[in-house]
Amino acid sequence: MNFSIAIAGNPNCGKTTVFNALTGARQHVGNWPGVTVERKSGKYSYSEHKFDVIDLPGTYSLAAFSAEETITRQFLIDDEPDVVVNIIDASNLERNFFLTTQLIELGRPMVIVLNMMDMAEEKGLEIDFDTLATLLGAPVVPIVGRNGAGIELLKEKILRVVQERSQKSRPINITYPRDIEAELEKVSTLVAQSSTGERLVRWTAVKLLESDKQTRDEVRQLENGKAILEQTGRSVEHIERLFKDIGRAVISQARYGFIQGAIRECVTEKLHDSVDYSRQIDRVLTNRWLGLPIFGLFMWLMFKITYDLGAFPMDWIDAGVVGLMNLFSGLLPDSMFASLLVDGVIGGVGAIAVFLPNIFILFFVIAILEDSGYMARVAFIMDRIMHNIGLHGKAFIPMIMGFGCNVPAIMGTRILESRRDRILTVLINPFMSCSARLPVYVLVGGAFFPENAATVIFSMYVLGIVAAIASGKLFSKTILKGMSKPFVLELPPYQRPSTRSLFLHTWERGFLFIQKMGTVILVGSVLVWALGYFPTEVEIDRNYAAEKTLVTQTYSQELSDLTAKYESSIEKSKNTYHSEMLAYTASAGYLELHSQFTALKTELLNQQSAELLSLRHQEIGDITEQKWIGKIGKIFEPVVAPLGFTWRESVALITGFVAKEIVVSTYGVLFGVGDDVDEGSQGVISGLRSSGMTPLAALSFLIFTLLYTPCLATVAAIKRETGTWSYTFFSIGYSLALAYILAFSVHYFGGIFNWLS
Repeated sequence: MNFSIAIAGNPNCGKTTVFNALTGARQHVGNWPGVTVERKSGKYSYSEHKFDVIDLPGTYSLAAFSAEETITRQFLIDDEPDVVVNIIDASNLERNFFLTTQLIELGRPMVIVLNMMDMAEEKGLEIDFDTLATLLGAPVVPIVGRNGAGIELLKEKILRVVQERSQKSRPINITYPRDIEAELEKVSTLVAQSSTGERLVRWTAVKLLESDKQTRDEVRQLENGKAILEQTGRSVEHIERLFKDIGRAVISQARYGFIQGAIRECVTEKLHDSVDYSRQIDRVLTNRWLGLPIFGLFMWLMFKITYDLGAFPMDWIDAGVVGLMNLFSGLLPDSMFASLLVDGVIGGVGAIAVFLPNIFILFFVIAILEDSGYMARVAFIMDRIMHNIGLHGKAFIPMIMGFGCNVPAIMGTRILESRRDRILTVLINPFMSCSARLPVYVLVGGAFFPENAATVIFSMYVLGIVAAIASGKLFSKTILKGMSKPFVLELPPYQRPSTRSLFLHTWERGFLFIQKMGTVILVGSVLVWALGYFPTEVEIDRNYAAEKTLVTQTYSQELSDLTAKYESSIEKSKNTYHSEMLAYTASAGYLELHSQFTALKTELLNQQSAELLSLRHQEIGDITEQKWIGKIGKIFEPVVAPLGFTWRESVALITGFVAKEIVVSTYGVLFGVGDDVDEGSQGVISGLRSSGMTPLAALSFLIFTLLYTPCLATVAAIKRETGTWSYTFFSIGYSLALAYILAFSVHYFGGIFNWLS
């Protein structure tokens, strides 16, 4: 039998952790119908029953002031889930119970989950679960979601409630002061005479006394709606005159009175044993002077780990891709299909697959920062800086999400209440360096700055943040004037992330990247291959075969001369050390001569290999120039030449508009890695080094890649979230102009002052 479960709770109460613990990897992410708010659903089986789980948006109430509140409320009313699982932060009962009181009034079967029990115990809280269950009229389950403690008991309680076997699942009413109850009775009597469901009579009456707009609009459509609203007006006027406050505030005060009574009855606080570790840690991590440098240190460590630790599996994947390309090159005859498969599909997608370890490590570290509670502190740390651009620290949360992918980060701006704040955050979010740019940073940084690649990558991320903040300052003074609405930033307690949760979050994001490899990147790689394959017949002026032969002959002669010189030296040493008394000295002399010979021979062979490789890349470059891809690049070369780029960079940047990862695939085609697959990604690196690109031009290229027009998916997200093409085209044009100006400045002034020479 199938049952439906709705998971409801405040933000940062561990709702997603419990959802993951229940459903595992059996999840689906989409949007709620008609709105652009993320919808998470999943499944699990227990005791021969199947459960469909919906993770409702985090909300503090059911007042329907925000999209999240409206969605949660409408789902609970219209879809009538079999059971509502109310997740509560056990260390902050009073704040979390406010939503619980409204869920109780809604009358749905409910299981109350006290999450983060370990944090509550650290604060010295002792909770009488049985008494609390009796007061709230629903089973209470203590759990520690991050390590899975109590999840099996939760599943058991859910099953008992949906089967109506629990004596503690009876509905109760929140009791209000006598005068309010009297007015509720008057309104309820009229509501009961309408077509409103029997279980929603009291809920509707309470909402009317709170002057809830949505409820009033719904009641207005009823047959006796006019009479209900007239009575509501009289009741609200009476309550406000009696309590000298607005009706909504009076109702809220009564709810908090119920909450405080329940807490006094069920919770004991041992102050002498209580240690607030979160507050102690925050004294350092959110310190006015230390907070920002510590955040910068964490970011640098994140990219240091991402680059250094990812280097080892990168080599393994590279070897696997090379082996696969060699295998099919040997099996298939030379043909267009073989080139498509080896160079276009395996080579193109494989060039990105090599960087999967870096991507997964980055996502894993971000998951640690999120699950530990530190990400909320980042918003707090950045609050002062964000106020300078007319935003608050909460806006920095979707910006941090941009480190993973700009698309969900832009969608994440929905947490901001003001449309002006949302648009401003959407416009600056693409400057946050997403994981799609990481392969480009690793490739170019590793090619030109091998000793300081991690620092260069970190610098790109810092520059992205600086560009976002500076642009936000400009926009808030011009096209989006005004200040952000005030808000209270909630800092959840620190907690140790569970291994299961970390790997699940990492896999969710990493799998989306893998899906992208199999769709957008695959199509883009094939397109780049086609542009680099046709026309099949081209003519070049230089005789590269003769030049390669000359290089081989020259170095063969030098090697022959070196060998002859070595043999002559050996013979000479024999004549010098002919005496038996000098045998040991002769042996040492032979070893020294042999070592010198080996070193000189190796140096000659390396020089020969480098010259042949350079000729090979020059030949491929001359051939590619005659292909469609080269002709496109030549058209745009004059535009990018002031930045220190050649036609190759112009092609790579154009294809990068589809997806930034395709920049790497494009270079693979341009440097003909498929023609010499044993070199793998190292062929791209050597191609970059021998193409004439300088370290200064490489730095300009990285800056341009960071800042220029976002990918197609991000552009679509900007259009969807802003609802207008004007902001979308502005974002494209502004980012392109900013990228060009900064890249030109770095290359121009770097040339004057001999930077990176």
